[in-house]
Amino acid sequence: MNRLSKARLDALPGDVARPRYDLDAVGVGVVHLGVGAFHRAHQAVAFDDRLAAGEMDWAICGANLRSPETQDALQPQDGLYALAVRGPRREELRVVGSLRELLVAPAEPERLLKAMSDPRARIVSLTITEKG
Repeated sequence: MNRLSKARLDALPGDVARPRYDLDAVGVGVVHLGVGAFHRAHQAVAFDDRLAAGEMDWAICGANLRSPETQDALQPQDGLYALAVRGPRREELRVVGSLRELLVAPAEPERLLKAMSDPRARIVSLTITEKG
């Protein structure tokens, strides 16, 4: 099975929306703690829309506070993932590219603190779930 990655974006079917911006040219403006499915389906999509609109400094540095699971899944995919939006008559598939860095806080606390204190990071946000 071929994994999603920057190198494979052009091989996706034509009806799959993909980032309309240069993934390597964006700057991190958001540090988000708790990069779970809820964040990736909502907030990360909103920032992906801003990047697509030409606001190139709204990429995300995501950090999980417990498990390396998300980093292990998304790092081999260059941080890219597919979002499926389902309606009664159709399904839209979209590759989201706003998540440009992935950290695991217990393994990389210095990197996380550096990202959070970077003057270019204008927002530090978090997702609080039933597990939190």
